Amino acid sequence: MDRSKVIIHMYVSIDGKIDGPHGSAVSSAYYSDELFRMSNADANGRETIQMYAASGHPDLGQYDPEGIEYEDWLPEIKSETWSISFDRKGQCGWEQNYFEYNGHKMHAVEIVTKQASKNYLAFLRSMNIPYIISGEEDFNFEEVLVKLKQHFTIDTLAVCGGAVIDGAFLKAHVVDEISLVVAPHVDGNAIQKAAFDTLGTQVNDKFSFVSAKPLSDGGVHLLFKKDVE
Repeated sequence: MDRSKVIIHMYVSIDGKIDGPHGSAVSSAYYSDELFRMSNADANGRETIQMYAASGHPDLGQYDPEGIEYEDWLPEIKSETWSISFDRKGQCGWEQNYFEYNGHKMHAVEIVTKQASKNYLAFLRSMNIPYIISGEEDFNFEEVLVKLKQHFTIDTLAVCGGAVIDGAFLKAHVVDEISLVVAPHVDGNAIQKAAFDTLGTQVNDKFSFVSAKPLSDGGVHLLFKKDVE
């Protein structure tokens, strides 16, 4: 495969919710550890990154965009793990160039479209955060996955939410496996989001059961693999 393999890796309640008060220390820790067993890269959508890693509000007016074109900026950076941010309009307010999670400092990489301002690209350069320009208004996932494997040695990309970016990968038909760590709780709140939100688009990709690993707290790790036509 000339692109990164994609595994959607989510921590959910029995009824599939990703938000809410459900959870268990055992299955939650297992979920986080499993992420780094399966991948050296954690991918998230813009809202998730802003919530957990890049909540700042930089003054983009102070960053000079002179000479910057809508082209990839990929400086030589060494990192054992990566945080891949899918941020169409360039809104993540990084205050450091990494996402610290579960004992790992994952160096940030931004995936943006041409909706991101050149001032924002200048800001990323000032933070030494590589970026990939993908598409006019929406991502070309196939192209991005090839570049992630080529430039960052990401053989497997773990996409860990939120629901909208999970749904976007699903709509693009590039999801190879789905990994669900199920907490031993039911949420029951219809308002809470589930693992996938395709924004109304029906996706007919078929996945087959691979394995189920019981966890000591009553939870379970389920793995599914996409059927190859």
